[in-house]
Amino acid sequence: MTNAMDVLRQYAEEHMVRPFMTQDPEYSRTRFCVEKQEESFRALLNEETTKLFEKLQAEQDQLDFIHEQALFRAGFHVALELFR
Repeated sequence: MTNAMDVLRQYAEEHMVRPFMTQDPEYSRTRFCVEKQEESFRALLNEETTKLFEKLQAEQDQLDFIHEQALFRAGFHVALELFR
């Protein structure tokens, strides 16, 4: 992304994303369930599998970040097209 788009994405993430998510009534419930399931799953892991799981999570986080950037860029381009 360009520097300007990075700044806009960061601003949107810091100031706009959470309010949009919390408007969805399922957000809090789903977040709570995911956290509880992760706690339960981690309790089953030993040291070796914990490391593997953490590597998996790191890769998934990176993939999610790239996906979110692409969604932002797509939304930005749609907005530009609508204003032409």
